Amino acid sequence: MTNLFLHDKFSFNNEDLLCGLPATLCEDITKNCVVSFFKAGELIFKEGDRPEGIYRINDGKVKKFTDTHLRSEHIFYICKEGEYLGYHALLSEELYPDSAAALTDCEVVFISKEDFMNAVDKSHELSRRLLKNLSHEFGVFLNATRILAKYTVRERTALNLLVLESKFKQSENLETEISIHREDLASMVGTAMESVVRMLKDFKEENLITTKRSSIFIKDYNGLVKVANFS
Repeated sequence: MTNLFLHDKFSFNNEDLLCGLPATLCEDITKNCVVSFFKAGELIFKEGDRPEGIYRINDGKVKKFTDTHLRSEHIFYICKEGEYLGYHALLSEELYPDSAAALTDCEVVFISKEDFMNAVDKSHELSRRLLKNLSHEFGVFLNATRILAKYTVRERTALNLLVLESKFKQSENLETEISIHREDLASMVGTAMESVVRMLKDFKEENLITTKRSSIFIKDYNGLVKVANFS
């Protein structure tokens, strides 16, 4: 398993949504955009709300999640810098089926519904890209569902650490610091926090990872790949 494989299977790949489009079209989309800053834990949009536009992450990480019947969160995706979110509900003309909140401190750009939909109406290429992205993201959701249904907590914990490593990686030459609270990691894995803490302890004893406060550092990437048992 490589970073490229993980990126293809578990990432929306929508960073290039506006790249290469006519300059006038991009200007129309972004002319009224608003930059906002969110502290870790703050909501960007909430499940059940009516979408008023789309969002692009300039800096930081955002978690997408749904509420469970136990009043807890199930995090099903982490967005990183450059990714867009919120356009699913906008295009389907439905309420948000999920919530988005800052996983870390974030800088987020808001693009209004009117500006974005006008651009979609004008540009066949933008419409084509959105259709391609939505089709790919359906596969990402299927992969996430399959992991929850078929894999053990140990395997899911290893796989989610690998996915997070690809999200937090800044440079090939620098060690990646995965900064995530244990509650959020447990929500991604789909298990109790105590189980995640136990798994991390096991991984540390196996020299697969190290930790420093809430941060996790992968020491043996290939070893975690074997534990993940994903193909």
